[in-house]
Amino acid sequence: MPGVLVLHGFTSHPILTMGPLAETLRQAGFRVAQPTLPGHGTQPEDLRKVRWQDWLQTAREAYLALEEPRAVVGLSMGGLLAGWLAAEHKTAALVALAPALGFKNRLAYLAPLLHPFKPWAYSTDPAEVARRQAQSPNYPNFPTVALTQLIALQRRLPELLPRVKAPALVLEAAHDDTVPSRAVRRYFDLIGDPRKTYRVYPSRHDMLLDPLAGQIAQDIAAWLQPLLAPG
Repeated sequence: MPGVLVLHGFTSHPILTMGPLAETLRQAGFRVAQPTLPGHGTQPEDLRKVRWQDWLQTAREAYLALEEPRAVVGLSMGGLLAGWLAAEHKTAALVALAPALGFKNRLAYLAPLLHPFKPWAYSTDPAEVARRQAQSPNYPNFPTVALTQLIALQRRLPELLPRVKAPALVLEAAHDDTVPSRAVRRYFDLIGDPRKTYRVYPSRHDMLLDPLAGQIAQDIAAWLQPLLAPG
């Protein structure tokens, strides 16, 4: 059975943040692997000692456990890991949703300097935590040192994306408050395979928690279907 690896983002819940995607892919006839990246799905403190290599290794092991043909799909940080795996291994297809190759908040890049003095950062305004948590399963805060690991992953990816030799679908969220359009476009432009498609949805960063999540999931499944169909 064709396999699809589904990778969540930084501070995201491994299952809930991906909305209807996994079930939509299963209904389309794919075997789905949906690993929990280290430090996620528990409590923010668990991100303190995690390195980006740990995220990559977990994703790699889950990917290689799937039968061929196989594809990889990632949201935000998961899109970076998906791109790495597509560059590293032969894959049938790559899908990246709002890949986090940059941040709208440029202060994020001070994390390597500030984490000894500011050990915690907020993905949600503290005053808005209760309201946001009612809508999102993501961590409301995270160790600043974990952000340095995401930045380190970001910085390594541009040299790898030109090695991707597989059809690619890159999705931009037009109302993204985390990743700028230019970062998503750069990710797309760096992909080495000419068989690539760029689509923009009127969504926010967590595209699969958005009102359009069902349509996005269906569109991804439909795009993957001919690429993973038996020859």
